[in-house]
Amino acid sequence: MRSFCKTALLGTVLLATTPWHAHAAEGEWQHEIAPYIWGSGMNGTARAGDVEGDVDMSFGDIVSSLEFALMGAYRAQRDQFSVTVDAIYMALSEDVKDPGDQFKGEVDVDQTALEVDAGWDLSDRLTLFGGLRYIDLATDIRLKGTDDTRLRDEGSESWIDPVVGARYTHTFNAKWSATLRGDIGGFGVGSQFAWQGIAALRWQVQPNIGIVGAYRYIDIDYSTGKGSSYFLYDMAISGPALGVAFSF
Repeated sequence: MRSFCKTALLGTVLLATTPWHAHAAEGEWQHEIAPYIWGSGMNGTARAGDVEGDVDMSFGDIVSSLEFALMGAYRAQRDQFSVTVDAIYMALSEDVKDPGDQFKGEVDVDQTALEVDAGWDLSDRLTLFGGLRYIDLATDIRLKGTDDTRLRDEGSESWIDPVVGARYTHTFNAKWSATLRGDIGGFGVGSQFAWQGIAALRWQVQPNIGIVGAYRYIDIDYSTGKGSSYFLYDMAISGPALGVAFSF
């Protein structure tokens, strides 16, 4: 069951918002689409009902359970106003067994994360933003005992966090820029508290194509329910990220 906790709670590994800074012509909309990957690991505590486990997983551990992933962000900006949408879907699967080898089976996890932010540029470098981050995690557990007993359990957990933060961008020249982003969220509405920091470096390969490398750290403290329905997710997630931004 400890292995199940590690797998079932992978769902919120990738709550990423790829940072970039787009300069739009005055009065016109500038759009960017950025597919990306995040090589994250996770460390913390997860609990479902009476089952609690310490989670310590590297990026390699997560990849070994990955069946399918789709990650991408969209950003639109006009003058000082901007809107950013970040969407993530992951399908994970892991073979599990109990310590006594009485049951063996498979755990499937489908995870969806969606964040929508609205921002306002206070200057060419500093942007304030606020938005909502939605997380949905669904699990399907199928076990078979040595006596051909079959067990199946399905469950889901979802919540919405309000988020506020700031982004600072420094442009070195026409090709290179750096961005620092920080935000806090939850405030007891969804998570008890969540915060994150992102440091990114962008290389503008062509006028409409940029490559973004970043390092991201996020800490989430979420819990709900009581007794057998108690659910805890107290996790720190961090690692390097890489994306390509196409502007038009």
